[in-house]
Amino acid sequence: MKVLYHFRTRGTGGEGVHIAGIANALVKLGYEIELSSPTGVDPRESQGSTPFSGKEGGGLLSRLAARAPGFLFEFMEVGYNLAAWWRNRGLLEAEKYDLIYERHAFFLFSTALLARRFKIPLVVEVNELVCDERIRKQPLLKPVALWSDRFLLGRADRVVVVSPHLKRRIVELGIEEGKVIVLPNAIDEVAFSEVGGGQRVREKFSLGSSVVIGFVGWLVHWHNLPGLVSGLARVRDQGYDAKLLMVGDGTLQEELEAQAAEVGVRDHLVFAGAVTRAEIAEYVCAMDIATIPQSNAYRSPLKLFEYMALERAVVAPATEPIEMVLRDGENAVLFDQEDENGLEKALLRYLADPGLRARTGVQARSDCLAHHTWTANALASIEGLSGTGS
Repeated sequence: MKVLYHFRTRGTGGEGVHIAGIANALVKLGYEIELSSPTGVDPRESQGSTPFSGKEGGGLLSRLAARAPGFLFEFMEVGYNLAAWWRNRGLLEAEKYDLIYERHAFFLFSTALLARRFKIPLVVEVNELVCDERIRKQPLLKPVALWSDRFLLGRADRVVVVSPHLKRRIVELGIEEGKVIVLPNAIDEVAFSEVGGGQRVREKFSLGSSVVIGFVGWLVHWHNLPGLVSGLARVRDQGYDAKLLMVGDGTLQEELEAQAAEVGVRDHLVFAGAVTRAEIAEYVCAMDIATIPQSNAYRSPLKLFEYMALERAVVAPATEPIEMVLRDGENAVLFDQEDENGLEKALLRYLADPGLRARTGVQARSDCLAHHTWTANALASIEGLSGTGS
């Protein structure tokens, strides 16, 4: 059984983690995987690497994309359909494939033509859509992007999304509701099979016996990291011995350092920098409270599942996708991100009750390993399609 796995990303950061998770899971389920992408990168090797280094996913294509004006970049994205059609057609003509699995990208529709031509089931995984809040600006060629989505998703045999919001949006496009399934993100149950103590990291950064509040991710504006620094200052003002460990790279570090100095907690804020994928678990295990300071209606944060699998006390906003996974007071503490003091209140609940931290951490790990693995997601994505099992 062979799967053609097509994606149009550089294979770094969270995108790489997701692609690698599904690819590894399909292999575990007995499928042979052929990866197809414009850069030729294998996310199983590049997953989690920093997109801020300028080293990953390099080459002429990446340099052009980084420097091209918005309208030109979008024309390049539309034009990519020709390159993808040519490359994927060659692969499909050379060997027999039982399934095409594609990570959705704006303006990408050529795979639908190939799936129909070669009579192969097509699964499309969607993580964002036009008109939703996003990091990049909305497409200038929005009507073309919407047409591409309708064309591709209408011809897919199954559409996999990470949130109910995305399912509703896709159904609003006129896509059959029954073929759209919601699967929150997940973890590799083998990579996160053991929970460590994180003692080496605590010693390295002189965290001592303080309660360590942690964050893993890119230091960028959409994570509300200034709110996390402010929360640290306020809980320390209330007498709690807490420190903040931020793991990751990004553009906001200098700004966060200045803010921490201004509110008097610079000596209690540690920047660990970017770490390798293999080191993530050790750093998360050095945290007593693991946080997601901000999210949105369509996002299923990857770090959430890593926190859960490593038995951390999780603080997260009560968005719809997160509430599919977490239950306040049972496997996490949730907060209303519309409440300007919501994050602080959630931190205080955990700081005041070490027993709650322990109980929710144990339950979070149990829930994650039982319900949120890439193997389970991969199986649900392909199950029942022609030639892919019962």
